[in-house]
Amino acid sequence: MSKYHNDQPIKGGPYDPDLLNRANFANHLADILLLKHDEDCLTVSLEGEWGYGKTSVINLVKGALNEKESAPIIVEYNPWLAGKPESLIQDFLLQFASQLNIRDKSDDALKAAKELIAYSGLFSAAKFIPGAEPWASIVEKVFSGFGSASKKIAELKKLDLLGRKKKVASAIENIKTPIVVIIDDIDRLTPSETFQVLRLVKAVADFSGTAFLLAFDPKYLGAVLDKNDIVNAPEYINKIIQLRVPLPVISEIGINELANAELEDLSDKKLTDLFENDQERLSWIYHNYFKNLIKNPRELKRFFNYLRFLLEQVEGQVCFADLFSLSIIATKANFMYEHIKLTPEAYIGRRFSNDGLMMDKAEEVVKSFENERNELLSKFCESERKLINGLIGDIFPLVDADGFIPYSVSDTDAAGRVSAPQRLHIAFHYKTPVGYISDQEILQFISGDTDRKEFIDKVLTDNADERFFEMMRNYSSECKENNFDILKSIYDVFLKSKLLISSLEGNYGFMEKDPYRQIIWLTNKVISESENKYELIRRIIESEEIAAIAGDVLSKARDQLFGNRYETPWISEGQLAVLDKIFQNTAVTALTKKTFIESHLESHIFYDLKRSSKEKASEFVSDVLDNEGVVRVAEIIGNTGSDSTNGPYAKIDEKTFGEIIDLDILREMAEKIKIDSQPVHVQAMLKSILYGKKYYLRDGAVRDD
Repeated sequence: MSKYHNDQPIKGGPYDPDLLNRANFANHLADILLLKHDEDCLTVSLEGEWGYGKTSVINLVKGALNEKESAPIIVEYNPWLAGKPESLIQDFLLQFASQLNIRDKSDDALKAAKELIAYSGLFSAAKFIPGAEPWASIVEKVFSGFGSASKKIAELKKLDLLGRKKKVASAIENIKTPIVVIIDDIDRLTPSETFQVLRLVKAVADFSGTAFLLAFDPKYLGAVLDKNDIVNAPEYINKIIQLRVPLPVISEIGINELANAELEDLSDKKLTDLFENDQERLSWIYHNYFKNLIKNPRELKRFFNYLRFLLEQVEGQVCFADLFSLSIIATKANFMYEHIKLTPEAYIGRRFSNDGLMMDKAEEVVKSFENERNELLSKFCESERKLINGLIGDIFPLVDADGFIPYSVSDTDAAGRVSAPQRLHIAFHYKTPVGYISDQEILQFISGDTDRKEFIDKVLTDNADERFFEMMRNYSSECKENNFDILKSIYDVFLKSKLLISSLEGNYGFMEKDPYRQIIWLTNKVISESENKYELIRRIIESEEIAAIAGDVLSKARDQLFGNRYETPWISEGQLAVLDKIFQNTAVTALTKKTFIESHLESHIFYDLKRSSKEKASEFVSDVLDNEGVVRVAEIIGNTGSDSTNGPYAKIDEKTFGEIIDLDILREMAEKIKIDSQPVHVQAMLKSILYGKKYYLRDGAVRDD
């Protein structure tokens, strides 16, 4: 990252180039300021709004003057350094004297400096009246400090301002070198200080051979003169300034040059490669909003300062186009920026914190803040109001739900956009929220640059499983090279986790966590994007440790071939037949070894086995009944479903099991079991075998309906 700008003007030269092409303008202005030593004083103004580069042009003018064959003495006066408005004229003359002697060591320059110092001393006694010239002021000290008329006359002789000024003028003329006095930042002074600067130029220091270059914002200067009761301020300025020169207009090409230079310095990486349509969207925002809102070099520097800050905090976690857009708003409409930060529901329909569940639809919540947003926008002029409102609508589509949104996406979170709550949270908090995983972390997990088991263990510890699966689906296309190894690392941890076991024991509801379903969704997406789907499915189905997942994958593939004709099948019918055979052996092995008995997935595997082959399922359950008894059969087949009333249940009846097992024999064997001595969930399973009703595994309760 480059260093931050501190609003320093350019100096010109190869290391600080003039990207706005103002060098010729500055050189011409330097020619005008270069007077002959006996020419009358000339005052030139360089006028422009704050931030448009007046000081940079002054630096170019100074550079041009120093390169002239008859280079002048350049005297720079900074009125900010003066202590009080009353002492400003005296301070100017002292600085004039000091710089004159420094830049020209001749005897004539030394004499002129001494005359200036003597001249400045007179102004310590004068109390000025706004609107009056210095020599017409009341000399307060004289008339309050002396009693007799003779003493008053003696003191007035000492205060011969005109006489002393003539001595200074004569001494300066003897130097035979032109002088250019530069006074910048006049429009940063207080009204009283600004007025004093104008007076000193007009009446105090208009020496021959001396040119003044004054830099200011004409609107501000006019307002200052109005406050000092000057009638017809423009005409007053024209009496003081003989040549009023406006800054050159900054062209679109000029701003583009500055912006391109800044963008190149932001990062050595291409910042728009990570998220969908980011480069195209950045171009849209740049040409439609940035160029029309960021109008001068100072705003541009402030903009890139903020953008650099954001990038250093959250690069790669929010799309660059949105960071760019937020930086525009922070620069041009800070109170709108604060409103987004403090009231995100006005833009995305959701708050950052869970301090109250917002039950209304997100678009309705956003709509309810329309008047509040419009009140804030009313503070802008018409043109800027339309631009900022348009930019906000492009960033937050719900604000302009009926409008055209360029480069829209179906999944704003996957595209890294701040219209997704998690991404907006990061953009404003400069960090990932609790339970959140960054894009870089997911990519490192996928590439294997981090220990995958440790990473998933931390995901579980941080309660970040939902975000993990969400981000993995976003980046599933990155898994192609090592897709099985990546999925296996997830299965190995999650299938044995307390989170999955507790979720399978709990109530089934749409708001409940369901990590198993998340695993299946991710698996399906990775398979869909795999270049060799059959090989990946085969590796999943061969593995006994993930037999539960294997059954779901095979059911999905079967449904694509014979049920859902809208999906492109992963495999052919011939391949399905081969995979069915493999899965049947895998399922029987996993059930025989009781691999999934603790995770409540045995029934899940059995029903997938039944879907794959009723004959194989019937053969297997008969063998178990003969060798291990009815309790083991109940464990395998008993978890038949789950509902939101009381969680998982057993409902074993003829309709479901009549084709694969003789329920009469099963009941006979169940009657011989002392049911009360069994665990509660086994009691529920055995009772369902006996009576055909629905029993909940959690507490053994029966549901007659």
